[in-house]
Amino acid sequence: MNDDELVPIGRFARLTGLSIHALRHYDEVDLLRPAEVDPDTGYRRYARPQARTARLIADLRWLDLPIEAIRVVLADPEGTDASAVLRRHRDRLERAHAHLGRQLGNTIRHLDEGIPMPTTAATVTPSLLKIAVEDVEQARRFYREAFGFEEQVARHTDDEDIPGYTFGTYGQPGFFLIFLTQIDWNELDRPGPSTFGLLVPDLDAAHARALAAGATEAYAPRDAQGMPRHSAVRDPSGNWVTLFQG
Repeated sequence: MNDDELVPIGRFARLTGLSIHALRHYDEVDLLRPAEVDPDTGYRRYARPQARTARLIADLRWLDLPIEAIRVVLADPEGTDASAVLRRHRDRLERAHAHLGRQLGNTIRHLDEGIPMPTTAATVTPSLLKIAVEDVEQARRFYREAFGFEEQVARHTDDEDIPGYTFGTYGQPGFFLIFLTQIDWNELDRPGPSTFGLLVPDLDAAHARALAAGATEAYAPRDAQGMPRHSAVRDPSGNWVTLFQG
């Protein structure tokens, strides 16, 4: 077959590994047009050089790359836009892989320990706190070093994993979720400076650890009538954290 020879869609499908159905679809979405379409029968024919493009499409679809992303790659396979598309897809696959790992881990845990049945709250129950911070990475380091908070994926989407601090199991008594939110004064759903409390097993040690991690002391550990011994610090973004002796 020379470059000028046109081949029918069935033979082209066998040459490229794409199904006839897929070739028709790629024609309809203007991803891979046939070299010639019979005006009377609508029968499609393809040129030999198109086989390279078709095989590339087949490879990219095997990677589960979306049609619009494939369109960008085909426009300039060696270009920066194609590289950016593949990097974003790689990141998406890595997030999906991590999410599947968490699902597998939870499934194994349920098999080993049983499945806790979610309970319906009889009353309104506090379950979420957003903390506005100036520097998310600095805040993560602070809350990890000061209080041992470890982020987990609190929400998974195709485009991103949104981390948060999860306490307990959703639907069970004691569940609570904390998000660190980058301060954006143009954002509607943003908290102002926050004040919240943490119950700690050793107040003096927790207070000292918070200061060593970068907190500013609001007041030192103290006793007060009618409440547990407590202290207060401000995190690096100015949020007020009250510590209570557990």
